[in-house]
Amino acid sequence: MTSTAEMITRAGSRRPRPRWGRGASTGTADALKEAVVGFARRCYPLRYLGLMMICGILMKPSLVDESPSLAPLVKALTAVLFVGLVLACLARSVALPATLTLFILYRLAYLPPTLLGDGDLLNWGYASVAQVSVLMVIELHVGADEDSRRRLLRVLTDLLLLYLMVNAAMILLGISKDAAAGAQFSQPSYLLGIRTRVTDTIFPATMLAFLYDSTSPRRWGWRSVIAVGSGLLQIASLHVATALVGTAIAAITYVVVALRPHGRGLLSMRAVTVGGLVITLLVVVARIHLLFTSLIEGALGKSLTLTGRTDIWDSALPILADSPLLGYGINHEFGRFSPGADGGLWQAHNQYLQIMHDGGLIAVGLFLALLWVAGARMDRSSCDPRARAALTSVYAAMSVMAVSEIYIYNMALFVLIPFLASRVAELTGGPRAAETGPIDRSVVR
Repeated sequence: MTSTAEMITRAGSRRPRPRWGRGASTGTADALKEAVVGFARRCYPLRYLGLMMICGILMKPSLVDESPSLAPLVKALTAVLFVGLVLACLARSVALPATLTLFILYRLAYLPPTLLGDGDLLNWGYASVAQVSVLMVIELHVGADEDSRRRLLRVLTDLLLLYLMVNAAMILLGISKDAAAGAQFSQPSYLLGIRTRVTDTIFPATMLAFLYDSTSPRRWGWRSVIAVGSGLLQIASLHVATALVGTAIAAITYVVVALRPHGRGLLSMRAVTVGGLVITLLVVVARIHLLFTSLIEGALGKSLTLTGRTDIWDSALPILADSPLLGYGINHEFGRFSPGADGGLWQAHNQYLQIMHDGGLIAVGLFLALLWVAGARMDRSSCDPRARAALTSVYAAMSVMAVSEIYIYNMALFVLIPFLASRVAELTGGPRAAETGPIDRSVVR
């Protein structure tokens, strides 16, 4: 934003334009150049193009992985961005926050078993570099001015909304690719992956839209409307029962937290972390879901095996018990290790079981520590009630959905929750961000 002093300086130093001859053409060229530069600064796609490209590379849609030409190119660009971001953090003397430290340790916990088991070291390295880079992008913008923080939030939101709209168009138009799912099944894959993977983006995109709109005096912004509408359309079109449960949990939690936005007790992020772990144990080990037969078989139209997931868990638990501390590392089968009823190998279809397979109890402990520290930081902050409700509700929904799904693979957008929760006050204009002055709502609409 141009200050008044800068405008005065520019106005005082501006020379009158010649009206004829060569000077006239030079003046016209200068005026045209100023007009083009001014338009570029005001135009959203040009103004945020660089940051949008960076975030798009680091959070690429699943369809890119299926392209033999795009996938290696994006991975190479990710490595380049990682080096550039590290240098930028060093140049700006960005402090190493606890969330970044814990996340790096969490990713390093996968390394020993991956090396010992001759696993997919390249996959581990690429995923680690991409996710750490996302956190560095957030930290760099948090340490800048308020306009930069708001710009980051807007770009992240618009990028995921763009993914959702393209994915919805592909569903409605019937554009898809066949994706193998086990030895006997095949299903359509869209921009964001197969039907159960689409929810990986729906919930974080909705969370970001609500976070961004919480910085505006309007109760509902058009980004929130698009996120909710597009998300519900795709969940209904693809008949994702897990996402239906998550939607109900998110809606109820949002209303409750918005009414009591103090962030304490059962409404805190730390309580959600504990609750998600307890529900995982009750369902995966104690099989408490058998008490809700009518709901599962009637309303959701699913079997009591949760579409074969209980069989996968029964196969996975003895395997995990053989190497509980370190796990087995990230394998060349994209995490598939548990024999299914079809004779093929499957992922654990549970987030904590998958983490335990890849990195053992050490990785599980560091993952929980990351969630706890990030949640504690948000619980202690005095962020906007709408921002707190958005983060807590989506976190609660995805924590429950993670009982039967995995959100640390694929696009791994689940990691945005602790990353953003730990910086929500700064990003949405809380007390820490307010130290540098109020947000100018006219800068970015």
